[in-house]
Amino acid sequence: MPSRRRLALALASLGLPALARQPVVNDATQLNPVEVERILVPRTVDEIVAALRAYAGPVSIGGARYSMGGQIAADRSLHLDMRGFDQVVRFVPAERSITVQPGITWRRIQAIIDPHDLALQVMQSYADFTVGGSLGVNAHGRYVGQGPLVSSVEAIRLVLADGAVIAASPTRNSELFYGAIGGYGGIGVIVEAALRLADNAALERRSRVMPLSDYRQFFTARIGTNPDAVMHNATLYPDDYTLVRAVTFERTRRTVTLPNRLTAIGGDYRIERRLQEVISASHWGKELRRRVLEPLLYSTDSVEWRNH
Repeated sequence: MPSRRRLALALASLGLPALARQPVVNDATQLNPVEVERILVPRTVDEIVAALRAYAGPVSIGGARYSMGGQIAADRSLHLDMRGFDQVVRFVPAERSITVQPGITWRRIQAIIDPHDLALQVMQSYADFTVGGSLGVNAHGRYVGQGPLVSSVEAIRLVLADGAVIAASPTRNSELFYGAIGGYGGIGVIVEAALRLADNAALERRSRVMPLSDYRQFFTARIGTNPDAVMHNATLYPDDYTLVRAVTFERTRRTVTLPNRLTAIGGDYRIERRLQEVISASHWGKELRRRVLEPLLYSTDSVEWRNH
């Protein structure tokens, strides 16, 4: 890389884009500046169509920018910053369906559907990603028997490289539907997505520690066939990875113990971040997690809303 260009990227990563010769896009870590040709913040489908038809070079698409390692932008590309393309197109609670633009975050959708006692059928564990970014990687969650995000998508609208706007679903233009979801933007720009919703039920968290050798039988007998098991994850403990903590969220009629229906926006996570640094930095930190922190965290079977 030429030294002038390296200097431009370094200046941009320090928050001095005015001194860089080209616009620079960076991810949430601020460690991966990418020099692009132009940044477009579209508000309409027509803007996206016109931009793709007018630009002959590479195109990159970014949302909340949590994909790390330089994946959100391409060198010298037309970069579509989709964060302003974030409206709800259609929401019919009785149909348990919502159609949104890709720049909207999952947390905003939760705020819209929660008053109707509805929840997203499938999403990843964190709600501050954009729908478009999650669709681009076909993110998965912890939902038992649901598979990745594509299983909850009813249909999409897609702008191809030539500017054509295509409707796609599992039964219509299915090759484009399945190619675009999980296609990292290589097929086209997703401009709408219709998502299936579910009931926002109260879920009881249950935790159990067991030898790894017992886990498969446990999952088959207790989780995979349990119709009330909504979410499940299992964590292997280092350094020998022979012990696993299985955590399941099951539908319950018990009274909710965590009354907040949604996770608060703008929370202070400095303590959690510091604990994570301590845990990951040393062997004793990992032992602290296994022997002290997680036994305290899982000492009671809390009950919370699915949207929380």
